[in-house]
Amino acid sequence: MCPGSRATLAPAKRRFWAQIDLDVVKGGSPMWSFPSSLRLQGNSGRILEQVLEVVKAKATPTFQQAAAARVAQFAAENAKRLERAAELAANPGKPGAINAHYLCRELGKRIAPQDVIFSEATRNTPAVQQQIPRSVPGTVVRVGGGGLGSSGGMALGTKLARPEHMAIQIVGDGSFYFNVTDSVFAVSKQYKLPILTVVLDNGGWSAVKESTLRVYPDGEAKAEDEFEAALAMDVDFAKVGEAFGAYGEKVTDPAQVPAAIERCLKEVRGGRTAILHACVTRL
Repeated sequence: MCPGSRATLAPAKRRFWAQIDLDVVKGGSPMWSFPSSLRLQGNSGRILEQVLEVVKAKATPTFQQAAAARVAQFAAENAKRLERAAELAANPGKPGAINAHYLCRELGKRIAPQDVIFSEATRNTPAVQQQIPRSVPGTVVRVGGGGLGSSGGMALGTKLARPEHMAIQIVGDGSFYFNVTDSVFAVSKQYKLPILTVVLDNGGWSAVKESTLRVYPDGEAKAEDEFEAALAMDVDFAKVGEAFGAYGEKVTDPAQVPAAIERCLKEVRGGRTAILHACVTRL
C-alpha cells in the first residue's frame, strides 16, 4: 500500500504500511518523509500477485464471505463512478471553453486498449483518468509534481519500444511549455516515431492559482483576480509541431472535436506525429 495515503486516512492502531517500489530509498528525491513498516524493492505488480496467492491459500470461509461482500460493494461504487463520469462528459462545453471531460471521452472511444496514455494534464488529470478507460496494465502513466516536462520523451521511448501501439501524450498548456517540445518533435521526425500530443489549454497554471487560494482564501490575489498564473493567449501550439513536419490542429468549438480527433489519429496511424491543441474551460 502507498504510504502517501496517510495524508487523508488516519492509520489504525494495528496498521501495517508496506512500500513496494522499484526505488524504495528515493535517493534522487530531496524530500521523502513517508514512513512505512516495510520497504520492499521490486515490481509491485508481480509482488502483489504473490501476495494474492498467499492470501487465497490462507483464506477461511469467513474471510471469503467478507471479501465477496466487499467486492460487491466495490462493484456498486464503480457503477456510480461510471455514471458520474458519463454525466461529466455529457456537456460538450461551448466555443472557447471545450469541456475537457467531453474531449477525453471522445478520444477514449477511438483508441485501443493497448495504446499508452502519458497524462501530464495536471488540473485536467481527473478528466483523463475518468474518461479514458485503460483495461490493460501499464497503459497509463501519470506524470506530475517535480516530474513535469517528461511526458514527451516518455512517449517517444514507448513508441520506440512498442512500435505497434500508439503513444499518446496529454498535457496542459503549462506542462506543454515544460516539455522541450521542439526537441520532442525533432526526435519524432528524425527517428520516425509518430506520437499523438493533445494540449488541454486552460490558459494558465491552475496549480499556482489553487495553491494561492489554499493559503490566502480571501487575500489580495483573489480580490484582484490576479494570481500570476495566466499564460499567453491566442497562441497556436499546433504550429510548433507543424514546424517539424507534424500534423497540427487547433480546436475551439466542441462541435469540431470528434472529427479533429479522427484526423489526428489517422495521421499518427499513418506514421506522422500529430498535435491537437484544444481550448478547454479556463482556469
